[in-house]
Amino acid sequence: MILSRFRVQTCPVLLAIAACAVAPAACATTLTADPMAALIREYSREGSSAEYLTSGTDESYARYVLDRPESPYANLRWVSLPEPDAPTRRAIDSVSTREHPVNLRDLHDLKVWDLGFTKTPISSETFVMPRELRYTPGAWSIVKAGVEPDIYVQANRNQGSVFPALTANYALAAQMLRAKLATTPSSLWKVRGLRHDVLDRFVRGEFMHAHDFHYLIQFLDGALATWDAGATSVYGFRQLPAPLRLGRLAGAYRQRMPFDNEPCQENGKHDPAHAGTGMHDRRPLCFDDATDRAVHAWYAHELVHELDSISVQDTSHLGRMAAPLRSSRQGWIGIPRTDVIADVTRIEVVEAKVVGQLLAAGDLPYRDAFDASRRALRLSCGRRF
Repeated sequence: MILSRFRVQTCPVLLAIAACAVAPAACATTLTADPMAALIREYSREGSSAEYLTSGTDESYARYVLDRPESPYANLRWVSLPEPDAPTRRAIDSVSTREHPVNLRDLHDLKVWDLGFTKTPISSETFVMPRELRYTPGAWSIVKAGVEPDIYVQANRNQGSVFPALTANYALAAQMLRAKLATTPSSLWKVRGLRHDVLDRFVRGEFMHAHDFHYLIQFLDGALATWDAGATSVYGFRQLPAPLRLGRLAGAYRQRMPFDNEPCQENGKHDPAHAGTGMHDRRPLCFDDATDRAVHAWYAHELVHELDSISVQDTSHLGRMAAPLRSSRQGWIGIPRTDVIADVTRIEVVEAKVVGQLLAAGDLPYRDAFDASRRALRLSCGRRF
């Protein structure tokens, strides 16, 4: 059974310094703190979680942390943080450890990282790129997505880069399945529905049955449906939430394809003459210069475009791979809808997932959880399928 053929030999301190170039606290590689959950939990104990959850919108928070929130290439602003109130101080205390004491700036930086407002932050001077990825287009995005080289390469061989969004789904599903298998006793694999045989067939490039593809996407859907901040990736960095990993990985596969006009300049910054600007601009982004959430927004449109280009009657290998994705919720909290995939990184949707988990743990009243979910679901009101 193939769990992993790859282990990164790197220094956690150097990895931390590299990630700190953009979001300092995000690089506390062994810090599993979840600032979103900690803050909402403590405001709930204060009896003011409803007020906290309605205090702003995704747009207002983007204006707060980015210099040009309408641009996919926006940079983080240095913001002056207010004196923390009692719930915030308790949240800081709850996520601090002896090895990693956290302050208000750290809490802010962790939240900014988790919500996708940073770019690919790794410096080639402080991080040794794995040999298998050294000359791979989009290598920094692969690293930030936390996908190991053998899975990344095999997914490309299984499908190719012509459909980067579709390929990314299966690569991330295989990576997450490998991680779950590695952290679960083998005696519990069957009872928990963990299929090592599917992973083995995928990584070895063997024939994949239609039910194998459905299994991988259902497994991925389960991960996308939850809020999973704070884990450590295979490269030693703070792991991005699953939807942002998916976007980054799709961007890496797109970078393997030729461009009519190169969207990035030699210094890695976007070329204003050729780089896509997001939304209805179909030109490719300069992925290394774009924020994680901007890359995910591109991915959301790309996935819909790819699925539309594949006939539902297609029974080929490609058609069998596309079929499970037609019913995938892709991290949305309601029924599957292609027009809301880009919304799953919005703060309203993230908060709805967090409060659902806090409700299940008994840390939040039902009314607050219901209101948060309704607020997120209203994002889709008035849209047409």
